[in-house]
Amino acid sequence: MGKAAILLVLGFSLILGIVTPNLHRQANRAVENYLSYQKKSQAHNIATSAANIAANKLFLDSTWKTGYSNVSFTGGKFSVTVRDTLTNMKKIEAIGTYIDSAETVRVLLQPSSYSKFAYYSKIEGAINWISKDTVWGPLHSQAKLNIPLPNSPVFFGKVTTRLGTNPTKSKAKFYGGYQKGVNLDLPADISGVVNAANAGGRVFATGDLWLTFENGNVKWKTTATGTVTTQTLSSFAPNGVILAAKGNIHVQGTIDGRATVCATGSSGLGFGNIYVDDDIRYKADPRTGASDDMLGLVTENNVFVTDNAANNSDCRIDAAIFCLKGGLTAENYNTRPISGTLYLYGGVTQYQRGPVGTYSGTTINHGFQKNYKYDNRLLVSSPPNYPMTGSFEIVSWLE
Repeated sequence: MGKAAILLVLGFSLILGIVTPNLHRQANRAVENYLSYQKKSQAHNIATSAANIAANKLFLDSTWKTGYSNVSFTGGKFSVTVRDTLTNMKKIEAIGTYIDSAETVRVLLQPSSYSKFAYYSKIEGAINWISKDTVWGPLHSQAKLNIPLPNSPVFFGKVTTRLGTNPTKSKAKFYGGYQKGVNLDLPADISGVVNAANAGGRVFATGDLWLTFENGNVKWKTTATGTVTTQTLSSFAPNGVILAAKGNIHVQGTIDGRATVCATGSSGLGFGNIYVDDDIRYKADPRTGASDDMLGLVTENNVFVTDNAANNSDCRIDAAIFCLKGGLTAENYNTRPISGTLYLYGGVTQYQRGPVGTYSGTTINHGFQKNYKYDNRLLVSSPPNYPMTGSFEIVSWLE
């Protein structure tokens, strides 16, 4: 019995002699793993914060590229480099270090275009948003959005405003989010589009211009009854930008390719407008399949839906519209006959929301009803040399 007890004690001692060091080693590894995780997490948090700081710098100043070097932050350090890419994008690389751990965050930003908005206005005027209104895509207004109670318009994209809503508490449904106090004004001019037209597009220095797009071609003339010339879009305007510098442009047809049509000039002289004389459509409909067709209609003043026979039974516009000092409106909106529905597939950025018809209650008296749909491609792409906001937006974030 005594020998058995001695053997049992020796056995337990042997087992403990083997197991105890292993337990100590496992405990040490657990502590080391925990400390390593904490260091890596802190380094990652520092890198993420640095990337956010740098991105905010670029949002405030698109020319900033100084970066940061060994900046002390929450017990560690960070460094940031900002590089230009070959595609006008900016690349931020933020490295956060904590003790002996380092983590990197890479952010890619692209110039922000007004084409990303399904709807933008600087002035809302007396026009209200009502329960039948629905917007699919980003919306911004520098003014108050008039949403009289008990109306409940629906916004599927993010809504930002500088001044909020009227009344302050509305029944609008902001499914994409809502943010007040965002200041994003229109640019002082559209010189970027003008410069692009002069650099590699097509410029008509004075007078009006009529354009009909057809199967990759452009049929054009400079008087209503003038001689028509037909050219491929690529030869007519190699970079896709077409400008009437002191005149108006009339457009219609089916566009195969990418183009920006721009009209500038004094409103007092009746210049700087685009007239949609008939439907302007994409050859490949992006709603039903792949399409690289994209059109921008850019004006110093207004885009008018022409009062003519072709537009008295609906009008369809596939385009991103930008009106620096005016808006999208129907010509003779308060006297023209009832004209069906104005279908817009794209987006509209305008100084002031323009009327397209008149109503008595819910009954239309003149002009159009509206059916505006957002072209989701405009979130990441835009027509050639379309007006830019002057800031950047994040397109990728890699950690």
